Order: sequence, then structure tokens, then C-alpha cells
Amino acid sequence: MNEGRKLKVLLINPPFHRLKGFGHTYYPLGLGYLCAVANKLGLEASIYNADAADINEKVNHSESYNEKIKSHKKYTDALSDSRHYVWKEVGDVIRSCRPDVVGITVMTAKYASAIKVSEIAKSVNERIKVVWGGPHPTICIKEVIDEPLVDFAASGEGEKTFEELLVQLKNGEDNFGKIEGLAFKKNCISQVNAPRGLVANLDELAPPDRKSMVYPERYFADSFGNMITSRGCPFLCGYCSAKGIWTRKTRHRSIDSVISEIHGIKSKFGSKNFYFWDDSFTVNRNRTIDICNRLINESLNISWGCTTRVDLLDEEILHLMKKAGCDYISIGVESGSERILKIIEKGIRVQQVKKAAQMLKRIKIPFEAFFMIGFPDETDEDIEKTFQLMKEMDGGTVCFSIFTPYPGSAQFDTARKYGLIPDKINWSDYSHQSSENYFVKDISKTQFKEYVDKFSRWVDTKNAKDLKVGRLFSKAFNEFPNLVRRPGVAIHKCKTLLGIFKRKVFPYD
Repeated sequence: MNEGRKLKVLLINPPFHRLKGFGHTYYPLGLGYLCAVANKLGLEASIYNADAADINEKVNHSESYNEKIKSHKKYTDALSDSRHYVWKEVGDVIRSCRPDVVGITVMTAKYASAIKVSEIAKSVNERIKVVWGGPHPTICIKEVIDEPLVDFAASGEGEKTFEELLVQLKNGEDNFGKIEGLAFKKNCISQVNAPRGLVANLDELAPPDRKSMVYPERYFADSFGNMITSRGCPFLCGYCSAKGIWTRKTRHRSIDSVISEIHGIKSKFGSKNFYFWDDSFTVNRNRTIDICNRLINESLNISWGCTTRVDLLDEEILHLMKKAGCDYISIGVESGSERILKIIEKGIRVQQVKKAAQMLKRIKIPFEAFFMIGFPDETDEDIEKTFQLMKEMDGGTVCFSIFTPYPGSAQFDTARKYGLIPDKINWSDYSHQSSENYFVKDISKTQFKEYVDKFSRWVDTKNAKDLKVGRLFSKAFNEFPNLVRRPGVAIHKCKTLLGIFKRKVFPYD
């Protein structure tokens, strides 16, 4: 298919936040692993994060939830606007890279955007092979491969599946039926192969490629500090589809490989701030202790954050994490109602949330508590209990989202049972930051929107008051050498900090 030249691969993260008018610069870790696969095969591969705004692009640098919720219409409008500057850029990048294969990572909320990217790729060159992977294709593989614009789809962990597919495309073969975890079309008929088992040894995977970025100037040094030390989650949260992707088995990388990757990122990019994107970083207490001790003993001198659960924290582990450089922890709370916590199978109690928040405040580790409203079985009383618990999150910031029933989750099945999800789903409406998301059985849509407005305004006010501006200025100082060379980025950072200061001094009423 490549007519005598080296097979070219372009991996794309579809735009979403950017179409809503917000800046969202981050390194797409999953695509980094796939790019490393292509590199191993000797192919030309690049990563294009279409959600990363140009440094001179006029975007909203605010973190206001009220603004983000109101901005969803901009996203849906952009989907139908072929002249939108982001779609023009997508086309320009594809034409410039001249790929034979376009791989697209697809989360449910980005489904409609992924369709648009696929459409553009085929319009540039109809011979381009479009491959989808990620959470949504894993759960909805048959629906995805039935899309006319999608040639291949990978379910589950995609590295091995993608490698075998690229080998066949490279060699001009078409024996796709042998590739586990792959869906494809043969004679216009969709076929779905047997699923692929999990990668038993994560150390066998090549480290993510962080060098092959389209528009590398859009990234900061710390953009590349996101990584994983494990895959999988043993818990059963009913709103989460992770168990449909990873199963409940948790696999860990060796600590040597984790430390080696940190050293490499620091050396190549100058990153000083890291984030471990494990589903629950502290799920294995002894391993967490070992990682922290290695970070301390090797004097890596990094700051880092992680995501975990309130029932996986204690004072001893938190003190050690702080000593090792942990300066940020995200905790999933979801609801202040014991009844709802039980229904969604969260496996925690409200008292555990309060205890964890008190510990984090006492030990002085900044934290972010995640809440949701809009569960199918929620009542006015349940929502008010969530609001009250949010008010007790002293010492941390609060994140608020609207429940979205993702396919593969137990709550998706519940919402469908209640008739709250149509047979034909418009995925463009799916967003945890859209007030059009409404999946509650016993609360009117009008009343629910009033709750969304109340919550978003209160969260914005609280976070503006509690935000540690000094910490952000400290991070900006660490970036100073990069900013001197990149004045456009410096302006971008200053705008962000000024926006934060404005919200701190002039919060929402």
C-alpha cells in the first residue's frame, strides 16, 4: 500500500476541549505507547494532539466549571462547521504528514469528533487506512467497525494488536482474521476477531515515544511528565467502564522501569512535575512504599501527583508520599449520599471521605475531590447531601461533573432499564460538562439544570478562594528557561495565572 516507500503512521487525539474554546495542552500517553510500537518496526510515525491549542491561539484559560458547562454548544456547533479553523488544521497536518495509516484514540465523548477526523483523513486520501482504538472501541467494537469511515478497530490494550496490524500492512498482507483484538471489514462485511488477553508483563512494552510530536512547541517541559506505573483496577464502581477494558486485574510495572522512565523524561525534557495516571496509585501499599523510597534514595527531586481512593490512604503512607515529592492527590468521592454510594458500588463511606480530607489537610498535601450528580436513582435529598459534603472539603479543591452513563458500566445498564437512554445514541451529547446530560429518573430536567448551575457556581467560588496561587507561580518559575526561549508560551502562562488571580479576587456571586 505504500508504493515502495516506508509506511507512514499518524496517530491523532481528536479535538474536544479546543472546539469548546478551552486550552488543554497535555501529552497523549496512550498514543505514545502506539508510536513506540511503530518505531520498533522501523516505520515513520508521528503523534498529533489536535486538542492542543497553538500558543498564539485565542482560547479560554479559565478553569471555571460554569463556563465549561455553557461551552458545550460550541463543540456541537463546531462538529457541523467544516470551515472551523481546527478542522482546517487537521486537514493540513494529514496532508503534510502523508500517512498511510491514521490511528485515532476514541473516548466516548470524542466519538463525533473522531468521525470528523476520519472523514477529513479519507477526503485527503481515500486510500488512508483509518484505525480506531481506545475505551469506546473496546466496549462498542461492533458499532465502531460498522462505521463506513473506519477500516480497523482495536479493542482492549492495543499495543500488540496494532503491532500485528502494522506488520501486515507493511508487508502488503491481508490475513487480518488472525489478529486477536481486531475488527475489520472484508468484502464490505464487518468482522470482529476474538479478544486479546492482557499484557502479562508491562515491562515488555517499549516506553512511550515523547519525541515524535507534531507541533512540539505547544508543549511545556512538564507536559511530558504524565506516565503510568500500573494498569487495571480491582474495584466495581458502577459508573466506570474500566473493568470492561482492563478487567479487575491490576498489573504493575517493575519499580526499576518506573524509575528509569522518570530519569529519561527528566533528562530529555527537563520535566520536574509528574503525574501518575494509575487508576488507584496506592492500591498496593507495599509497592507504593517501595516507589517512594526509591524516589527519596535516588534524590530525583521531582514533584508528583496521583489518583487514588480515600480507603487506600493512611497517615503513614501520606507522610512518606509527601517526603518523596507528592504534592497533589486526586480522590474520587462521587456522592455525599450513603444510599447512592451503595447503589453505584463505590465501596466507601462518607466518614472515610471526611477522614481522608482531614488527613490530607493536616499533612498539607493539596488534593482534589471529584463529585458527580445526576445518577439515575438520585433524589433531591441525595443531591443536597452531596452539596453538604462538598462544603466540608476544607483544604482541597473540588471537581464537579455531570453523571454520564458510559457503555460498559453498570449505571449505563441502569439508565437504559429506566428508559433514560435512547436506542440510537447521539454521542455528541455525551459530556460530563454538558447540562444536556440528563439521566435522572425522579428529578425534572428543569430542576436538574438548576442544580447544575448551583453546583458549578459554588465550586468556582470555592476553588477561587482556596487555590494556592503561589504553587502555580513556583511551577512557572521552574519553567523559566523554556519560557525565555518561547515568549508565546510565556504569554500563555501569564494569561492562565492572571485568570486564576481574577477568580480568586472576584469570585462568582
